[in-house]
Amino acid sequence: MKAVLFFVVLFFSFLTLPAQSDWASVDKFDWIRINPKETYAAFAWEKLPQGITQAMVESLVASPYISSADPITLFSLKDQLLALLPCRFEVLKWTGDRWENLYKGTSSGFNCHPHFFIREGNLYSIGRYGFWQGHSELLKFDFVKGIWDPVSVVSQPQYYTGVGIFVDGDRVFSILGEYIHQPTQLFESEKNGYLFDFKNRSWRSLHLDFPEKSENTQWILPSFDLKDYGIQLYQLKAEIGLLLVHKKENGLYFAQENDFGKFRTYSVAVASGNSAVFFDKYGDPTFLTPEKDFEERFKKVGQIRFTKSSPSYGLEEWSFTILAALGLLFALAGIIWWKKNLKSKEEEPESLELPTAIGTVDGDEDIVRMVARLLGHPVALIDVHQLDELLGIAGLESLDYRRVRRSRYIKAVNQQYQEQAGKELIVRTKSEVDKRIILYRISP
Repeated sequence: MKAVLFFVVLFFSFLTLPAQSDWASVDKFDWIRINPKETYAAFAWEKLPQGITQAMVESLVASPYISSADPITLFSLKDQLLALLPCRFEVLKWTGDRWENLYKGTSSGFNCHPHFFIREGNLYSIGRYGFWQGHSELLKFDFVKGIWDPVSVVSQPQYYTGVGIFVDGDRVFSILGEYIHQPTQLFESEKNGYLFDFKNRSWRSLHLDFPEKSENTQWILPSFDLKDYGIQLYQLKAEIGLLLVHKKENGLYFAQENDFGKFRTYSVAVASGNSAVFFDKYGDPTFLTPEKDFEERFKKVGQIRFTKSSPSYGLEEWSFTILAALGLLFALAGIIWWKKNLKSKEEEPESLELPTAIGTVDGDEDIVRMVARLLGHPVALIDVHQLDELLGIAGLESLDYRRVRRSRYIKAVNQQYQEQAGKELIVRTKSEVDKRIILYRISP
């Protein structure tokens, strides 16, 4: 009898060894995602990494800042536990008994479906949707000022939002996205994607070189960023599974996955290194370990090819030479004209009166650029100094002249946007804190 009991205990101990081995890999975490719409009454809290408590999670999902069904992301940064919420700029810090908001602004709605990540000790947010359009805006959180600062970049794709966004050192892959601009009814899928380079802060297009791309939209399918792999839930023909980006070799792999549904709908997900574990509402785990039996499970389906940084727009090389020559001729003509008229302009002070034709202020192209700059600004409510920066008049020394210019430009911008979208873009309002302060709301 003792011998039988011994073998039974030995048998069940062998069954539990793989789970214990897998669990040890997530004892420390790179990120945690929490489903804000889930109930956690029956959750097994002891299965989460050390320091993540029931009070912490339940107070977080009850936060008044939650305005999206997308997961909340947790990071551990410089001995701080931080929580990031989709569609919000709030950065919540756990103080030991409550969440403290580090964000000192008032904006929201710009960064819906975002990809949050940590790089070199800094907190970033990229994309993906806001104010009726897709975007790839890269924001960096300033812990001293308590605000999100836009990162100045080159060649950013317009209206593009990636579905699979994966960070690899200085590179950020953004693949299989969509172009979205609701005011013009633009909804177009992008079967390839773009790459961002932190070194030169520039975007360039990339090509996913595999022939059997899905014709279905991937927008609603989640993706997961691990240390060496980017994993996106994907439908390849009739098979549902995992599309894997091998970051180091730029390879594309696919594996059919029976646990597809558990990866798509989960209560809590925890990632560490090249592994992740997904818990259901009871705390039962499902493990994602792409390195385990990689060659047997994953089939290589293609490669990522990179294009040149600057687009050609379909022109041949000789065309650029001709355009450059024409540009030089126009520049020389402009210099001659400027010298002839410089003296007369210096003698005649510019009138402060408003022009009769507002739509021609500094040319229609300048107004269009102003509109684009205002639409791309991540903060909806700004003061007069920020508005002057966006309108390009902050350098004018005369306050009266700057005021007149501001009034002219606001009227010109609103007239142009009224024709385009049927409403004004810049709306004058008063501060809720101090009614004496005039603010401007950008209302796309």
